[in-house]
Amino acid sequence: MFEWITKRKDSAVASALSTRYPMVSTGEGGFLAGTHVASNLGWRPVEALSVGDRVLTFDHGMQVIVEMRRETILISESDQPNAQCPLLVPQDALHNRVEMWVMPDQGILLESDLAVDAQGDPFVVVPACALEGYRGIQRASAGQRLELVMPRFAQDEVIYLEAGLLGYSPIPRNILDTTQIEDGIYRVLAQDAARDLVVNIIADDTFWTMEQPLGSGGPGEGQFVSMR
Repeated sequence: MFEWITKRKDSAVASALSTRYPMVSTGEGGFLAGTHVASNLGWRPVEALSVGDRVLTFDHGMQVIVEMRRETILISESDQPNAQCPLLVPQDALHNRVEMWVMPDQGILLESDLAVDAQGDPFVVVPACALEGYRGIQRASAGQRLELVMPRFAQDEVIYLEAGLLGYSPIPRNILDTTQIEDGIYRVLAQDAARDLVVNIIADDTFWTMEQPLGSGGPGEGQFVSMR
């Protein structure tokens, strides 16, 4: 299905984007406390939401929160690569109005022509760890104690975070039952396929930047061109 998977696996871009951190699959996730969510109460810190509040979703309008899951994670001071090390998303990297942190297994909804399926759908969910290197997204410490909050709904939803970042909020699943994932509303890529997709998106962005040297400021200025 994904012809782009083998396009540039041996390219200079792919080599430059290698990471020392392990890839993880999209999990049940959790948004760091302080992250703002679009709700019927306005933009609210995720930890201030409660069961019964309504949140704006990508596909289904306002939806009622049926459960709030909370978790505390303690990050080791070790210098060794840690699968739980969060990623810092710079302002506007994913249409977010402020810089923000996301956990590696948090699902993010992306739109790309490279991900179009047989039905013409360009949207896929990828684990945040797969985005390392894309538009300045990188691993960065958010502290040793992380408070995670995940609002849940009656079905899988994608919600708006910090204006435009699209966070995946799945219903709980048996991780051994792959049919539940396949039958879901959203296409969720495995970590390796997700990383390959992101590398190809970066490579295409790089190609267009090199081939089109005219930026908004005039001749010779580099430019960033999105393929979406």
